[in-house]
Amino acid sequence: MIQSGTLSLCLLALLFLSTSCESDKQRPTVIYTMGDPVESGSRYSYLTSDESDRVFMSWLLSIEEELYAIQFASFEGVNWNEPETVIVSSDLFVNWADFPSIVSREGEPVAIHWLKKIEGGGPYAYDVQVAFRSENGRWETIVTPHEDGTETEHGFVSMVAPGRDRVLAIWLDGRNTEGRAHDEYGDPGMAMTLRSAEISQDGTVSARREVDGMVCDCCPTDLVEVEGGALAVYRNRTEDEIRDIAIARYDYETQQWSDPAMVHEDGWQISGCPVNGPAVDALGDRVAVAWFTEEGGDQRVLLARSEDGGMQFEEPLRIDHGTPMGRVDVKYREDGTLYLSWMEQEEGMGRIYLRELTPEGELLPPVRIGNTDQGRRSGFPKLVMSENGIIFSWTQTDPVTRVRNAYYPFEL
Repeated sequence: MIQSGTLSLCLLALLFLSTSCESDKQRPTVIYTMGDPVESGSRYSYLTSDESDRVFMSWLLSIEEELYAIQFASFEGVNWNEPETVIVSSDLFVNWADFPSIVSREGEPVAIHWLKKIEGGGPYAYDVQVAFRSENGRWETIVTPHEDGTETEHGFVSMVAPGRDRVLAIWLDGRNTEGRAHDEYGDPGMAMTLRSAEISQDGTVSARREVDGMVCDCCPTDLVEVEGGALAVYRNRTEDEIRDIAIARYDYETQQWSDPAMVHEDGWQISGCPVNGPAVDALGDRVAVAWFTEEGGDQRVLLARSEDGGMQFEEPLRIDHGTPMGRVDVKYREDGTLYLSWMEQEEGMGRIYLRELTPEGELLPPVRIGNTDQGRRSGFPKLVMSENGIIFSWTQTDPVTRVRNAYYPFEL
């Protein structure tokens, strides 16, 4: 039976009294485990919030072999509300790096996306589905934003909601890869593309655009709203197999994308997809992008910041502390503080870490948030700002597979 969780001093608290040779200024850290609104078998959660500070979480729930449900719940003040089920289906494409996401506006869910297997297609043939929530609380309008009809991969979706009745979505689109083996990358004319569209609650799809004609095949994307539009980040790909992080800006008025630009030229040459995408957040004209690279054989997590809306970025800072796996996330607090999460491979486990960059530019020592498997089953940890602290979510794999949450308060 699913139980709603309550976040208060009566919760079980895990105390991490952090000490570090890097700084003696860091305060003791209290991380509260949260009552999770999920069952065993849940996995691959996603977190979002909006201007109301209401937090939403979506996830997949395994019911039986090949049968999954997509569920979501909201967090208000100290409680997770009871979960709601969006869809139950045996046709869902389930993948550790390519999973459903929900977006909200004014404290209400607007849309959720998932991936649907293409009947008769290969193991990586699937379509994007975007569903809108109606006023009666039902998910009634289901839209496929692409209409190429190819039995190829369409996924790694990111969405923002400019209003209560529409979303902007980006996704990796494999229409040009038709006839190419899934792990065959040689021909630039058969490359994965990044595409976008605006999707309305009445089912209308408009402003279909190609953002970039050659991108990495299976690295997650990210999207954030900025004044008058949105910024997309993703892993680009060149004919020389350089796979660095690119950024492009969408203008709501013109419905056009800027030419893509590199956040930083790492020069990571790799003839295959690392399945390790970037994360982006914005606060006014300040933009932060975090990502993983292994250029030169040196695995590291980097953070680059911009003060002019993403037009130019400062030299990146190294965030990790030695054995990073990537799987990054980044969020601004309203006071300008940046919080970054990522995973490190330590003692045969996947350690989830948080790091804080103050508005004055001080990089505080890492804080361990949780533990999970170092393999693919653990998915991508997520973080989101709430009114009084940070909510984290990740997939635990042992002794059972289920979504876990934790809370990091801003003030003790």
